[in-house]
Amino acid sequence: MIGAVSLLRTIGLIVAGVVLASIIVETNILARFRTFTAGFCKISNLSHGSVTSLLTCIMSSTGGKSMLAEFYNRGEVGRAETVLTIVMSTFPVVVGESLFRIHAPIAIVLLGPAVGGIYVGLTLFSAFIQTAGALIVSRIMLPKTECAIEDGNLSKHESIEFNRRTITIGIKQAYPTLRKIVPILIVSMLVIGALLDLGAGVYIAGAFAPVLNLLGLPGEVIYTLVAQFMHFTAGYATMHTLLLEGVVTEKQAILTLLVGSMVVITMIYVKYSFSMYVSLFGKFGVTITAIHYLSSMIAKIITILAVVVWY
Repeated sequence: MIGAVSLLRTIGLIVAGVVLASIIVETNILARFRTFTAGFCKISNLSHGSVTSLLTCIMSSTGGKSMLAEFYNRGEVGRAETVLTIVMSTFPVVVGESLFRIHAPIAIVLLGPAVGGIYVGLTLFSAFIQTAGALIVSRIMLPKTECAIEDGNLSKHESIEFNRRTITIGIKQAYPTLRKIVPILIVSMLVIGALLDLGAGVYIAGAFAPVLNLLGLPGEVIYTLVAQFMHFTAGYATMHTLLLEGVVTEKQAILTLLVGSMVVITMIYVKYSFSMYVSLFGKFGVTITAIHYLSSMIAKIITILAVVVWY
C-alpha cells in the first residue's frame, strides 16, 4: 500500500506548488524574472511561466509540475507547451532532485567507480536526450515568443506587491484547483498502491525479461530487475554480488542496470506520475503520462543501443 508519509509528502508538494504559483502570479514577481528567463524563452519558445516551472523542478519535481498545472489551468500555458515543458523537465529533475542527491553516491559505492560512474553518466545522457528532444520540438512546433531580453529591462519598472493581501488572494485562487485535484490524487494513489500490493508489480518486472534475453544477458540478472522493482538500492546490491561472483561482465552489468532503470521508471509512472498528472491536469494528464513515459523508454533504448555498439 502507498505509505502514509509518501502520500502526505506528495500532497504537500502539490499544495505548495499550486499555492506558490498563484501567489507568484498575484505579486507580479515573474516580471522581475524576465531578464533571467528571457534567454531560454527565446531559445525554446516557452513562456516565462513554463521556464519558471522548469527552474522549480530542479528543487522539487512535484512542486515545479504543480506550478505548471496552475499556469495551464489559468489558460496561460497551452497543451502542447505543457507537454513539452514536462518532457523538458526530465534533465533538471534527474540532476537536481534524484541523481546527485541519492542515486549517484549509492551507485558508485555499491557498484564501484567504473560501473557506477558509467551508469550514472548514462543516466544523465538518457535524461539529456529527452530534454534536448523536447527543446528541438518546441522550437519547431511552438510559435515564436516575444519575451526578448529588452522585456526584462522594462519589467524592472513594474512594481511587485508581496504582502498579506496578495498572499491571501493567491491562496484563494489556488483553493478551487486544490479542492479538485487532491481527492483525485488520494484515491488514485491508494487504488494503484493496492493493485501493486496484490502482485501487479511482479508482472511489470517480468515484462522486461525478453529484453534481457534479446541482449544476451545471463538468466541470473533477472534477480536484479526484481530487486530494482522493490527498491533501486536492492538492485544495486544484487548487481554488486553478481559482479563479485563473476556472473556478469561490466558491460552486462551496465546493460542490466539500464533495463532495470526502465522497470523503475515504469513503477514510478504507475505508482506516482499517473496519479499526479491526472489530478493536476484532469483527462489531459493521461496524455501527458503516456507521452512522458514513451519519451523515457525511447531515451533508454537509445542509451542501451549506444552501450551495445560502442562499449
